[in-house]
Amino acid sequence: MKTRYVITIVILALVAAFAGVVSMRVFDPIIGAPGGRLSGSEEARPPADWSAAAAISTVQLETRPDDPYSVNVWGAGLGEYFYVTTHAEGATWSRFIDTNPDVRLRLGDTIYNLRAVRVDDDVEGERVLVAYASKYESDPESMTANAGLIYRLEGR
Repeated sequence: MKTRYVITIVILALVAAFAGVVSMRVFDPIIGAPGGRLSGSEEARPPADWSAAAAISTVQLETRPDDPYSVNVWGAGLGEYFYVTTHAEGATWSRFIDTNPDVRLRLGDTIYNLRAVRVDDDVEGERVLVAYASKYESDPESMTANAGLIYRLEGR
């Protein structure tokens, strides 16, 4: 009976520890499921040119610094800025950006501390959509028709 009691206590302790880790959201996002604080090597400043990001299809974006929320997103680099987009209604992560624009972006194993700025300029937005269409081999007209919120990620 004592052995069964000890085993039960150990199992409950392990379950509680696992629940604690999950509640802290310290895991990376996976397909369709958000994660918490991103892991990786932090760079002091973003690259002066994001062209190397063209080879990376999916990146990880972390929002809400006080309670990190990270997701897998598509993105495109244009010169000194990296851009991410979402549909017109927004997404959970874009609502977090609207509250606090400080984000972390992971490309490969490298993390950049950035600030998200909503793009309201039509010319800049069009350039971003053309870059997305090119990178993800989509129809530019379809990208424009389905355009939503566009965020420019810049150094902070």
